[in-house]
Amino acid sequence: MRTTSRLIIDLATLDRNVGVIRELVAPHCDLCAVVKADAYGMGAPRIARQLAESGVSMLAVYNLAQAEAISLAGVTTPQLVLMPVREIELGGEIHRLLLAGRLHLVVHGESHAQELAAIADQLGGGPIPVHIEIDTGMSRGGVLASEAGRTLAVIADERRLRLVGIFTHFSDSRADDARTHAQMDVFEKLLADHAAQIPQDAVVHVANSHAILRDSRFHRRMVRTGLAWTGLVESQSIDGWKPPLESIVRWESTIVHTKSLPCDVAVGYGSQWITRRPTRLGIIPVGYFDGYPMGSAQSDRRWIRVIAESPTSTANGLRSWDVPLVGAVNMDQIVVDLTDVPPSIAYGDGHIGMTAELYGSQPSARNFLPRVAEAVGAHAYELLCRLSPRIPRQYVGESTGTITTDVMRIDRQSTGAMTA
Repeated sequence: MRTTSRLIIDLATLDRNVGVIRELVAPHCDLCAVVKADAYGMGAPRIARQLAESGVSMLAVYNLAQAEAISLAGVTTPQLVLMPVREIELGGEIHRLLLAGRLHLVVHGESHAQELAAIADQLGGGPIPVHIEIDTGMSRGGVLASEAGRTLAVIADERRLRLVGIFTHFSDSRADDARTHAQMDVFEKLLADHAAQIPQDAVVHVANSHAILRDSRFHRRMVRTGLAWTGLVESQSIDGWKPPLESIVRWESTIVHTKSLPCDVAVGYGSQWITRRPTRLGIIPVGYFDGYPMGSAQSDRRWIRVIAESPTSTANGLRSWDVPLVGAVNMDQIVVDLTDVPPSIAYGDGHIGMTAELYGSQPSARNFLPRVAEAVGAHAYELLCRLSPRIPRQYVGESTGTITTDVMRIDRQSTGAMTA
């Protein structure tokens, strides 16, 4: 056994999610898919290729290395680099992308605009396409709205830079409606006050995944979506409607060992869990080294789905049981309570070899990734990014982007179902 688990990524579901997002915005509104951090640990080159096939207009990454990896994989969709860039290697892949106009950089202030102009001078070619980020309350990157006029003036006067986009980023569009609209008020005032310095064809973009659902006011010329294309967004629109997005990822391993214990036996480091009945335990060979969160056995309740071939007729020939994680999460293994899972002659010792689904893809499942994240006080993004690169990524459901606005419609007023 060379690997102990696998991450299964469904590209057809990703394609459908892009179609759902496309239906949420106006026809003139472009989609920018955010694929930072190796597409949140799922493999940016392959994910980016599928997103391109599914029709997104732009990809957003954090740094130049991420942009380079996607370009070297043969993806030609323009990319937006969000990190402040202050140096570019002459003659490299990034230089080539800039010369081809397929790499957009973000301006984070007046002096940064001047630095980018100097870089453009060194690289030669036409002006560098840039977006300016306006800080309306995130207090992270970008230029403060009160200081943006000077930066816009520098860009407007600089022949080596071409302003192709302007955007802001919401700090809490998932939960804080008032703050999100207040940030938008600041941003729209800036657009009006400095209209003379902003080209009419500049792409205005503000909405992240949660803001897309919150109000069409935030859609503008382009939306940026990360969590939505993964299908892991659990929020709903302001009117209570939830889009038919599906998770594209699940994490599987197997039961490799079992043990029977009597009552009143402590299990694992710290003796945090004690058997209260004759108990059958199962060992799954993944742990915090693989990226499974430690959490606390005293403060969270987590479940693993055990899947076995069914001896009787079922829809897919499988049966499943939700079993609790017990004891402490170890470096390379976790323990589950299999007492309520009937043994099968198809598996060694009755259970060994059964599939153990650590992160499920069904929103109703106890092991749905956002539900596991909530149990340990984390975010779905965080758990995805924690997954070890040693875990094989298996891509299934190959798609060529056939789910489009021409073949799918969403009936939001009734059930939210997709209809042809």
